[in-house]
Amino acid sequence: MTVYIELPAGYNVANISIASLRLEGSIPAEPWPYTIGDCDKDGIADLMVKFNRNSVINLLPNGDNVAVHVTGTVGSTTFEGVDVIRVIK
Repeated sequence: MTVYIELPAGYNVANISIASLRLEGSIPAEPWPYTIGDCDKDGIADLMVKFNRNSVINLLPNGDNVAVHVTGTVGSTTFEGVDVIRVIK
């Protein structure tokens, strides 16, 4: 599962600790691949990371509006992001 993380002004996605990233509090981000870019072309850098597909499938319920939480640290600051996705197993 691919996730794109954008941070508010004043924070740099290059400073996100990949090892700190968790999906739903338990699934760690894969150490590779990751990349910094601007996927949505809004002029704000984002970090692309991946989470193990089988782990995500086993954890998330089927549904059209499933909330997904990603947490991590940037420097000494903890952050959380939430998005709503469609899950089809």
